[in-house]
Amino acid sequence: MTLMLNAIGGVPWAEADINALADALGDTITAPALDPSYKALALALPSEQLIARTIGSDVDPDRIRATRLALLKSLAARLEDTLAATYRANIPSGPYSTDTAQSGMRALKNASLGLLVLGGTTRGTELARTQYDQATNMTDRFMALAAVVHGWTSDAEAMLGHFRTMFTADPLVLDKWLALSASAPEPNVVARIGAILADPTFPRNNPNRLRALVGSFAMGNPSQFARADGSGFRFVTGFVADVDKRNPQVAARMLTAFRVWRGFEPTRRAAAEAALQALKNAGELSRNSTDILERTLGG
Repeated sequence: MTLMLNAIGGVPWAEADINALADALGDTITAPALDPSYKALALALPSEQLIARTIGSDVDPDRIRATRLALLKSLAARLEDTLAATYRANIPSGPYSTDTAQSGMRALKNASLGLLVLGGTTRGTELARTQYDQATNMTDRFMALAAVVHGWTSDAEAMLGHFRTMFTADPLVLDKWLALSASAPEPNVVARIGAILADPTFPRNNPNRLRALVGSFAMGNPSQFARADGSGFRFVTGFVADVDKRNPQVAARMLTAFRVWRGFEPTRRAAAEAALQALKNAGELSRNSTDILERTLGG
């Protein structure tokens, strides 16, 4: 966290700092005495949302994302062989089980895969593709998909489409796919969400589906929700205006994503306020949404 905060503030990290962090992570994930679940947690860098909350003011989500990815790439370059070996060593043998031992191994294996993919390594992309294709359980299949979507590799579009066709008959699995689709850190994600909402087969009046899709975008995709051009903000306020007529509770919940708007840098702050003010000026909102909107604008 300190390395990223300093870099975002204009003080780049030193090679020695990255080397020390990579050594510490490498020692951790290869330590025989440590539990695999603990090792998996150790590989998780602070999220973009946590970094933003720590900064608190004049937040630029693009700068946060770029800095975090740069650190991930630096670590993956130094740890690639160790991560790949850890991945291989934690492929459970025998039938699938939800016991502590296998669950921990899967967690460490998938954490190693995620760092390899987000770190931009070719080996990570290949491992994710193979894991997705050959998975014998939903955990491994979905984690491989999540890795390529969060890294937005060349496989992401096709794998998202395949997963939807093959596995989303179960509403809970559909919710996971919707949330993952909405969290894709790529410039066309708003159009992607809009296309899902416009699909005649999408249950547009189902609160769980709506929260999984639009809620995951507004609260889990900071660089695209808070786009500098304001399009992410306007998409969510437009959605609120529409869904409020049918489900005020869902609409009001979506508006809570704007509670952080005053913490953005000036361009994004102005864009968020403009989107909220336009929603207010349009009128005709439910009591629930009006209350959240007025509280949000009023500070």
